[in-house]
Amino acid sequence: MIRAYNEIYLNSVMHNLAALFDIAINAEGLEPDSFANLFANSKIASGIENGMPNILVGKSATEMLMLILDKPIDYTFVPADRTAEYWAGWILANAQWFLNKPFKEIFSVVSFNSLISMYHPYHEADEMKAIEKILGFFPSDSPLKEIRKKRKLTQEHLALLSGVNVRSISLI
Repeated sequence: MIRAYNEIYLNSVMHNLAALFDIAINAEGLEPDSFANLFANSKIASGIENGMPNILVGKSATEMLMLILDKPIDYTFVPADRTAEYWAGWILANAQWFLNKPFKEIFSVVSFNSLISMYHPYHEADEMKAIEKILGFFPSDSPLKEIRKKRKLTQEHLALLSGVNVRSISLI
């Protein structure tokens, strides 16, 4: 799988998103899911998804927040004690990179509030446990669809080959 950016940048992105969500929610008082929606529709999110270096490593969490909210932010300190919101931002960045999915798609199956609620017990587990949990929220393809995709067949082509109408194949 080809990802938007190399794994060497992942730690930086995870730290920045963790701090971004912590500051937005705990210092600025923004509602978690509302801010997650703002973030997912921002140039910051698309910059991460597209591997833009000026976003991956060129901005601090506060600078990112100022761009998302389009206003100055005075808060630059991230508390040493890690909050559930910090952890959720960390896992979000890791999940986005690992799953290679846009933030909007991740939020379409799991809300940011749900990520925060996963803090207990997942914050002490290996990060892959949380990512596997997130992956479980995505609908899985039917076995027929998986085989059809592996063989690079459209539904129409499979219908012609099998003698089954397209509607029946799409329902399967």
